[in-house]
Amino acid sequence: MDIMPVYKQSFFCKQDREDGMGLNVMYEDHTVYCDMIVDNRFEGYHDVVHGGMLFGILDVLMWHIIFMETKKVGMTRKTEMEFFKPVMCNEQYKAIGKFDRVVGRDIYASAWIEDSEGECYARVTALFREGKDLSAKDFLKNLDFSYTSPEIKAHFMSILEKR
Repeated sequence: MDIMPVYKQSFFCKQDREDGMGLNVMYEDHTVYCDMIVDNRFEGYHDVVHGGMLFGILDVLMWHIIFMETKKVGMTRKTEMEFFKPVMCNEQYKAIGKFDRVVGRDIYASAWIEDSEGECYARVTALFREGKDLSAKDFLKNLDFSYTSPEIKAHFMSILEKR
């Protein structure tokens, strides 16, 4: 299991961002995940996490799994989100992302939030497209590799070789 790098200004993952969520995205066995307890700063209704916050978390996970499995920097193009049960503030959940497939220029991934028993509370499926005219060097300089393993950093840095 490895900690993923984060975008230096990430609201969701940057550890020292006081207004953010400070999530640690992990990669293991072709899956990304993070354990999460969302506090009341992000509620949409009394003690219920706002659905937009949940989508943001899942979008971050799908971006990471797409990069890990394809080495492509994907941009969200189309999503379908389903909410099954309210995700409650200050309770433990796990968010999980999986790479689905590539079809031409289309990259598909999915992510969901579950409780400790594996019950699904929310799920998103998404279509991503690889970013056009994106400088690999500029992209990489905006990532913080402070907590990642040398192997994960090498995986990210390898995109400099393919362009």
